[in-house]
Amino acid sequence: MKPMVKHVLAGIAVLGALASVVAGREQPSYAPPREPAARLDTRLPALEDIDVAKLEARVDEGAKVDAFAPRNFSPVIPPQAAQAPAKPVAPPLPFRYVGKMLDGDKLAVFLVNGNESLAVAAGERIGEYRVEKITDAEIVFTYLPLKTKQSLPL
Repeated sequence: MKPMVKHVLAGIAVLGALASVVAGREQPSYAPPREPAARLDTRLPALEDIDVAKLEARVDEGAKVDAFAPRNFSPVIPPQAAQAPAKPVAPPLPFRYVGKMLDGDKLAVFLVNGNESLAVAAGERIGEYRVEKITDAEIVFTYLPLKTKQSLPL
């Protein structure tokens, strides 16, 4: 860097520091405190059938309550008698029907499970499922852990 540029930058830095000192010494403008405005009574007149004394008493009771105490706003659910555990249910079928192929008298069905393509026939096992039967209208699976039958419409 040339010496001339160094001098110019140093001068700018000095002027900036001097300006900040001068600006910091300014006195804030002083405004005399104002007198608060007169309060207006904006309350509605009480009806004859409302006992204002009870309302005021309730306000006094509320002042004694801790505003930061923990509160439970969930609805109270009565305890139920010993409830039998829910019967396990087979998950929904993860397969999607893509197509079918007839090879002689054997019918093969094409399924998709996520990114995996499968060609299955009746009696085959696919993971936790077994293909029970294939008809023109549906494929019947058995979920082996629970031995429940599920069908996939075609």
